[in-house]
Amino acid sequence: MTAISKHNNRESFLNRVASSLGRERAYNVKRPDIKGMIPDSYGTLTSDDLINILKEQCFFIHTQLIESTPELLQKTLDDLIAANGGGPVMTSGDPRFNRYELSIPDSSVWTEASGREGNIRRAEAANTAIIFADYVLAESGTVVIESRPDQGRSLHFLPEHYIAVIEKERIVLRSTQAAADLNRRIEAGEPVGSSINFISGPSNSADIEMQLVVGVHGPLRATYVLI
Repeated sequence: MTAISKHNNRESFLNRVASSLGRERAYNVKRPDIKGMIPDSYGTLTSDDLINILKEQCFFIHTQLIESTPELLQKTLDDLIAANGGGPVMTSGDPRFNRYELSIPDSSVWTEASGREGNIRRAEAANTAIIFADYVLAESGTVVIESRPDQGRSLHFLPEHYIAVIEKERIVLRSTQAAADLNRRIEAGEPVGSSINFISGPSNSADIEMQLVVGVHGPLRATYVLI
């Protein structure tokens, strides 16, 4: 699609919305200042407070949260992989795997060189996926993940088990804080993923007779490892 056709489609869409609302099109809309718009009933929060909120929320979203340390992270992941029934395992190409000197047995890495179809096939065959969270929203137990050449979307949705490693400094209260940091990075010209995924535990569905079923269209089990 050319830039001209995108522009025309956007104008047509916005004109239709304005007409449906019974008002004239608005132009040059000033971006609102969201600071202070959302009430914060928590007051001043420490890092430990955010962790406690996250722990409580993980219970409600059927997600196991395990605390570890950088020194014990390898053993923690090895134990979780074994508890999941072993490999195959697929990881992202996140440089933090090297930073923490992790060696994952029977694993493959999502790489741009493997091509989209090759990565998807390996993700589909993987029993466990392991990633590092970019942000974590304590209030909802949500890990925020950017899609990048070393970390495609299918990695988060096709394997049966999903392990997200969380560094304590990545935890914020809610989506507004994560969005503010993403916006700061964009305005600074820093690279940001092609899509941003918000994942709150294993897949859930209550569409049929309001009965909750976990793991219908995604990982059957999700585990957060906090370091």
